[in-house]
Amino acid sequence: MTYILSGFRTPKPGKAKDLINASVDFYKSNNLAGMVTVNSEMPSVNTHRLVADADSIESLHDAFELGTIPGQETLAGLESLTTSGTRYIIRERIAPLGADFAPNDNPKYMLRIILDAKVGLGPELLDVVLSNHERLGGPVNVTAKAGSLQRIILSRPLAHFSDVTKARDVNQAIAGMKQQGMVSWNHLCESVERRVGRIAYMKRST
Repeated sequence: MTYILSGFRTPKPGKAKDLINASVDFYKSNNLAGMVTVNSEMPSVNTHRLVADADSIESLHDAFELGTIPGQETLAGLESLTTSGTRYIIRERIAPLGADFAPNDNPKYMLRIILDAKVGLGPELLDVVLSNHERLGGPVNVTAKAGSLQRIILSRPLAHFSDVTKARDVNQAIAGMKQQGMVSWNHLCESVERRVGRIAYMKRST
């Protein structure tokens, strides 16, 4: 099982560009697979690091407790640019994006659909999501917070903002998916939210 360690940071007023640059520099200098995204609506600067397995997650926890995380000083510098520090979340990567849906150009945007399950219906929601994922050939990445199915996140990189607009044409998208046998998940969700982030940096895993 692959994991994603995400860090969410709200920049201090006037420090957004500094926080973006420092986040990108941290990933480049440590040769980390993952991405840095920017949500201008909130605003926030977010990092998403790929972690190979559960043992690697545990090693990160150990290093955090001991204060031996690589780039510790750089991370402290990131904290100094935020309003309230960093909020970390570990997610399980349940199903990957299908090769046919990867953009040909370097992606500039990340579309996320956040499904919050009704109480007790997380496992059933995941079953429907994975069934649709298989039927449609893997149009999105499927992740969920480690140890919880209350929130399931579907994500897909897009090359241009015009692709974001197309993806948000909900009626057209749903009609096409129904023709391919998609099952609705709306009755299992407390809420469904769409977010778009700008990709400031991306390095794929090898």
